[in-house]
Amino acid sequence: MHELLAPLNEKQRVAVEATDGPVLILAGAGSGKTKTLIHRIAYIIATKKAKPYNILAVTFTNKASKELKNRLHTLLGNKITHYPVMGTFHSVCVQILRREIPALGYNAKFVIYDDNDTDALIKKVMKDQGLDTKVIAPGLMKHIISKAKNDLLTPSDFEAVASDVMDRTAAQVYSTYQTALKNHNALDFDDLIRLTVQIFKDFPEVLQRYQQAFQYILVDEYQDTNHAQYMLIDLLAHEHKNICVVGDDYQSIYSWRGANLQNILDFEDDYKKSTVILLEQNYRSSQHILEAANEIIKYNVKQKDKKLWTENGRGHKITIKEVADEKEEGEFIIREIFDITEKTESGDSRITEDTEIKYVDEGDGIDQDTVQPTSLLDRIMQSRTFQGYQADQKLQRSIKQQLPLIDLRKYVILYRTNAQSRALEESFLRYNVPYRIIGGMKFYDRREIKDLIAYLRSIVNPADWVSVERIVNVPARSLGANSWKKIEAQCRSLGVNYLEIPPEQLPLLRPQQHDAFIAFQELMKSLNTKMEKLSPSESLDLVVKLTHFKDQYNTKLPEDLSRLENIEELKSVTSKFDNQVGSTGILAMLEDVALVSDQDDVNDFSNAVNLMTVHAAKGLEFDTVFITGMEEGLFPHARSLFQPSEMEEERRLCYVALTRAKRKAYFVYAGQRTVYGATQITAPSRFLKDIPKELVDRR
Repeated sequence: MHELLAPLNEKQRVAVEATDGPVLILAGAGSGKTKTLIHRIAYIIATKKAKPYNILAVTFTNKASKELKNRLHTLLGNKITHYPVMGTFHSVCVQILRREIPALGYNAKFVIYDDNDTDALIKKVMKDQGLDTKVIAPGLMKHIISKAKNDLLTPSDFEAVASDVMDRTAAQVYSTYQTALKNHNALDFDDLIRLTVQIFKDFPEVLQRYQQAFQYILVDEYQDTNHAQYMLIDLLAHEHKNICVVGDDYQSIYSWRGANLQNILDFEDDYKKSTVILLEQNYRSSQHILEAANEIIKYNVKQKDKKLWTENGRGHKITIKEVADEKEEGEFIIREIFDITEKTESGDSRITEDTEIKYVDEGDGIDQDTVQPTSLLDRIMQSRTFQGYQADQKLQRSIKQQLPLIDLRKYVILYRTNAQSRALEESFLRYNVPYRIIGGMKFYDRREIKDLIAYLRSIVNPADWVSVERIVNVPARSLGANSWKKIEAQCRSLGVNYLEIPPEQLPLLRPQQHDAFIAFQELMKSLNTKMEKLSPSESLDLVVKLTHFKDQYNTKLPEDLSRLENIEELKSVTSKFDNQVGSTGILAMLEDVALVSDQDDVNDFSNAVNLMTVHAAKGLEFDTVFITGMEEGLFPHARSLFQPSEMEEERRLCYVALTRAKRKAYFVYAGQRTVYGATQITAPSRFLKDIPKELVDRR
């Protein structure tokens, strides 16, 4: 066992060797929790405590799951022939449901609805119930229903506890929405866990099989679990009690999507005689960064105390920079990335002979030829008449020269809200600095990709009315919304899907629409038959060919050329599943697409600065981190100012942001900021005052 324990520090070694019984590993940021998890799994296998397939390891993201698998393979290589069951909560539940869901009356070939599909179905249900979607937001109904599902409430359960008009309306929508999902043989994201728990509760013999199968259970990021996830793990671990959860209450930042901090705080009460291990040695950041993070988080009350430390050296102090406004914020960051001094001998480098400054004459007596903003206060006071910053041409030339020499992937800009990205993007565009938004428009959210995925889903699951409705007139085939509404209503009244309705039983349509639907029906039947012998890539090619899908993008416009490239890129996805044929391969591919997260967009290939919210950055690390918008009402967010529990979460969010940094960390705040069209004078975030002066380099 020496080779498995040798690379570990003392606390990690204890965590690995404590194999039996309930174990809580409180792993601080950058403390090597993934390494500890991997070595713990390998140790259980090497000591023959359990066969690999009797181990379940659950993560929150595909990225984390893939890292576990890759690192376990590196560690064990060919020493084992089988690997543990490893995946996200949702992917593990999908595997269980493919086998067990017929017990609930579903077909095992169910499809998984993403957010857009869910939005469309809820909106349709509301309209069918006569609810005005302009008065009652479908997004609010979706949020209430999602919370009910995460609390494991069925429609009837939720109706019984609905306490106000909005909840009672949501209960009405929930009931009809859930019936529609079942009729479509579809599950939304929340159903994946909820229905798995329901099967375990309703069918004890099924639960017992999985309890016996999973003798050792490991859960990553336990502080992020909601009630449904907690119950799933608790049920599975009930038999053997060999449950190991890894997490950090300091990094619990997802209460808004149902995460319950109490799950990790109450672990010792839930599992008596549990072993608790603290991992406090950090391998990521410098001591200055960790001391600042420790100072920020120590003011929270509801937590398990720990203190990060490192042997990496003290490193750079935390830079706190005050700028005039959000425009100057972006330029300051660019200057720091390219290590270009902001001041020149002649003063502020913005005001140069190469810089064109535009003012609006509002009759306020300002002499445009003599205005020279020389201080932060001056710039704030004069910004009412300042039309906008023009690109500093000297700075532009310097950036252009340095650009090929700098690895931009090492830098990340974090912000509290997505709205802050606009001004930052403008600065990067102005100076032609490559950037990418993580968590923005995803590849799978693009229209042409969603259309093709809807075709594949409609082929394997003809009951998926949402997908059929999306593609019945794509490409255009004279089947508009009104014609489809009549056809769908007739199908439902006859109890058949769109492939099964005979031509003579179609509703009254104009000849053109009648013939168009028959042609569409024959096309989909043909695809349904042919794809059973084809790989997913071959099925995709056939769909594109028989539907003449590319013809709608033959304009030669840049956006259409981009769409054609995206269609080809989709084959990179399907090709990963080409070892399977027919519906099996397509369903596997569709599952993979449905379970993609924002962090899966982060790769190491394109040389660009990363921009993302702090929430999206959790689990990631970067050489240099810029945390922007450090102002009261923005970070911490305004809605937390009078709620102690929400303020504690904002403080944890700040802690997460700071501990993403390996070498350098910046806090940037503006003297004034324009948000949602309103310009306000701002005050620095209270979190900045918590950092001792000796840790700070103030600009």
